[in-house]
Amino acid sequence: MDINALNPLFTIALIFASGYAGGLLAKRLHMPSVTGNIIVGVALGPSIFGFFSEGTAQLLEPATMFAMGLITAVIGGHLSWRRLHNSVRRILSVTLVEVIFTYSLVVFAIYFLTEDMAMSLILGAIATATAPATVLAVFREERAKGLMVKTTLASVALDNVLCLILFSATMVTAAQFVGPGAGSLGTKLALAGRDLLFSVMIGAVAGKLILTAVRRRDITPFTGLLFGVLMTTGGAQSIGLNPLLTNLSMGVVLGNSGREGEDLVSALEDFQPMVLTSFFTLAGIDLHLSSLPAMGVAGGAYLVTRGIGKVFGASIGAYIGGAPPRVSKAIGPTLLPQAGLAIGLLVVLQGDGRFPSELVGAITNVVLATVVLNEIFGPPLVRRSVRAAEEAGKDRRRLVEFLQEEHILYPLKAEDKWDAIRKMGEFMIKTHGVSDVTLDDLVESVEARERSFSTAIGSGVALPHAHIESGPEILGAMGLCPKGVDFDAPDGEPVRVVILIATPEGYEERHLEIMSAVAGLMSDPEVRAHLLTARSSAEIYEILESGARQDYNYFLDD
Repeated sequence: MDINALNPLFTIALIFASGYAGGLLAKRLHMPSVTGNIIVGVALGPSIFGFFSEGTAQLLEPATMFAMGLITAVIGGHLSWRRLHNSVRRILSVTLVEVIFTYSLVVFAIYFLTEDMAMSLILGAIATATAPATVLAVFREERAKGLMVKTTLASVALDNVLCLILFSATMVTAAQFVGPGAGSLGTKLALAGRDLLFSVMIGAVAGKLILTAVRRRDITPFTGLLFGVLMTTGGAQSIGLNPLLTNLSMGVVLGNSGREGEDLVSALEDFQPMVLTSFFTLAGIDLHLSSLPAMGVAGGAYLVTRGIGKVFGASIGAYIGGAPPRVSKAIGPTLLPQAGLAIGLLVVLQGDGRFPSELVGAITNVVLATVVLNEIFGPPLVRRSVRAAEEAGKDRRRLVEFLQEEHILYPLKAEDKWDAIRKMGEFMIKTHGVSDVTLDDLVESVEARERSFSTAIGSGVALPHAHIESGPEILGAMGLCPKGVDFDAPDGEPVRVVILIATPEGYEERHLEIMSAVAGLMSDPEVRAHLLTARSSAEIYEILESGARQDYNYFLDD
């Protein structure tokens, strides 16, 4: 029986089932399930047993593009300002240094070996791409959460935006080395920039339209995101724009539209495991082991210099950006995987008539060979980094959910305790993205309690708190005031640590547990001493997460 003659839906079912089995086997062998998905795909594809032919990937290209669109939209949703507002320096530093290192090293190495500037420039641009699907899948499987995960996901999104910009500009520039063609260099760059801008605009408009429809309850979040990914992916492809950039833009818009937008981005979360498993198995089918011998010396140089640029560039960027040592040491390998975007750029190159077929063939062999190696060996390296950074198993509900970097204000500058309360209230509402709590109501509740008795507990710590009528959960924020502020503390000491807590009706019992845990944590003189030496929200987060201090903020499923 010819498997490729089967109904496409049944083919997808077979691909998912075989990939799922491969993922389970990989887990038993203590490997990431992504690696199992890919290896099974390679085994069933034309490279080994040939159960699926090259036509399978072509037949299911729409499903592949949908999966890529969904993954990219989810990654874009991680570029949420409320989550990243106090980590922008670290994220930009990692992304820019890593992209510059990777591009420069690859261009220099390839030109040194081939003396072909067009080939060097194009490979340099493609080298900067990172596979978001691989990174996201490993993080999900490891249930990873923390500063490195947060930095990596944001960097991957920005990384691929820069890759698309670099590739568009490089294609125009590289074409000048094989023949000037029609039109000036400036005109061609302007046209490339226009296409990128249109891709971003279409995704942004789609995000706003879907969000409006969901808010009006015309459609459910699940239907909205499903329709959005289909519309932006298919629409962008139909008019010759980049579907990945449109979905990334849509995800960014949704991720910065409050909790409703964030819920939209996560609406297909239960559907993602099937999408990811099928996607990676299909990617394995489409990988050609025959490309490995064809990579040559240039391919080896590309693989090595790209790896050096990614690993050392990201680590140096993290160090410059003020990341903790555990993050700067481990983050590099998380940016090594390369697949979908790189292959998509090859398709663009192959369809461009300005370049000689020999040049296109040489670039294709190099990229496909390194994609095979990066997709097979990349996931284990990503998992190793997650565990080295001690962030595996932390994406679980905790007693005090708000002790995250984005909810920590440093420095808190306040004239008196009333000013501190208002500023902490503003910060808390902004970083939690809530719309059903007003600042005035929150401040009024806190001030009423503060006038009855001081919420300062001594030793430079205050725990102002309020009861609110409604809310998604217990909200909170932490501020560190280096100069101190008078809170009428019982010991007369100025308060430097302010932890504001807002509790909705029905959460009174949990409120007492949280107050007890926070008070216990702040009663540790070593914690207080370290907090006073911190110089960033990331440092404060590290202090709260280190060692036995996690016992105060335990996981609810333990």
